[in-house]
Amino acid sequence: MGYVSNSISRVGGQRVILGLGWLYVAVAAGLPLLYVLEIRGLADVLTISLLVGTSGLVHVYFGNLLPNLDVRPDLYDEIARWCLRAIAIILAVILFVAVVASVNDPLTSVLILSALASVAGLGMGYRDAQAKTRAFDAEDRQREAERYSQELERYETIVETVNDGIFVADQASRFLLVNEAYTDLVGYTREELIGAHASLVVDENVTMLDERVKEDIRAGAANTYETTLTTASGETVAVEWTGALLPPSADGRRDLVGVVRDVTRRNRRKRQLEAQNAQLENFAGMLTHELRNPVSIGQIYSQQLPETANPEAHEYVTEAFDRIEDLIDVMLVLTQGGEAMTERAPVDLAAAARDAWAEVDAPDVALELEIDRTVIVDDTYIRHLFRNLFENAVEHGGADRITVGDFDDGFYVADDGAGIPGADRDTIFESGYTTAGDDGGMGLGLTFVQEMAQIYEWRCSVTESDEGGASFEFEGVEGVQDATRDVESQS
Repeated sequence: MGYVSNSISRVGGQRVILGLGWLYVAVAAGLPLLYVLEIRGLADVLTISLLVGTSGLVHVYFGNLLPNLDVRPDLYDEIARWCLRAIAIILAVILFVAVVASVNDPLTSVLILSALASVAGLGMGYRDAQAKTRAFDAEDRQREAERYSQELERYETIVETVNDGIFVADQASRFLLVNEAYTDLVGYTREELIGAHASLVVDENVTMLDERVKEDIRAGAANTYETTLTTASGETVAVEWTGALLPPSADGRRDLVGVVRDVTRRNRRKRQLEAQNAQLENFAGMLTHELRNPVSIGQIYSQQLPETANPEAHEYVTEAFDRIEDLIDVMLVLTQGGEAMTERAPVDLAAAARDAWAEVDAPDVALELEIDRTVIVDDTYIRHLFRNLFENAVEHGGADRITVGDFDDGFYVADDGAGIPGADRDTIFESGYTTAGDDGGMGLGLTFVQEMAQIYEWRCSVTESDEGGASFEFEGVEGVQDATRDVESQS
């Protein structure tokens, strides 16, 4: 029986049932030959053909119907085994009767009884398969329920462990789930929140907020929002939260899940920082204003002092006043940004670079001007930009030659010095970064350069020059011709 069972598994239970059915149909279709050959009478042939053929058609019909019945596909083999068991049992009975008594018509007995027994086996197999299907399905549901319960416990643990508040609200904006962090945030218990409308804690129009959030989610837009919540004690809490729609439930409903974070302290620190920055800007403006007059007076009187009396002291005093003036300009730009650059006019960059070079003490260094570009900037600050870059190349790079050139949408200042290592190129613009701290460097020169580029909306970067030194490149620089062309196109 094991061999037969394995054969059924290899062939497939549905194919075995259909095979039996077509076999009986074929036998029933061939039985009329017995009448033609005058072996059997017409009545016998019709009776046998009707019973055997009907049994075969039952098998064929049932075999085709199997995929639509409430029976698991892996139990089709079991139904086929029941059919073969029934045939085997009835054949054993016929054999027993043939041994102990005479059988007048063995052919008729075998064909009719085996066919009918197979139909009976088909019915019993179907009932047995149904019962096993229900049992297996129940086991599967039990395992799925256990797995779902474990997953639910796992996610509940995650939800309760995170420090941010989490809530789930239905389409009517009523709370379905809240974690402990959310209850701590708003001061209500879980029992008070579940089933309550979101307007209990949300200060905004909940309906409008819910519609806006869902529109943003469907559009794939950023869905981080700031709002205020009113706690159970009446306090107001500023929060930042994100929302997402859960997968549809069985009735097609999509609930909203939100993750909420208290940003009250962050906003307070932001306001404090803004106030401190405003105070710093006011202080810097006042300081630079108060310093300019005495510095200007000092520069005038220092120029009137006889240089021959003490040339070294005269040079130190002059450089000190120039340094203070530079620091005043740098401080204004760093603290007030674009507000410090109020005067803008067409400036020839070659001329500005030449004027800045005249202020640099580097007699052994050559300056090459390969630039023919006029831009609308503040003349004072563009000269400071060039001077800072020149002094950086001479004092820190050890350059022997500095080149100022231009390209399609900008200009560059390159040198043949030691260059700037790749690891330092992202930090040289930071305030306070300097390699000459022992010589009085404050690390503000390149910070001023980058701040000025940002104010004029230029793209500033540092790369390696063709000679192996540093090359400061400024892109997106709008020249006078570019500005004129823009005005003409707009008119």
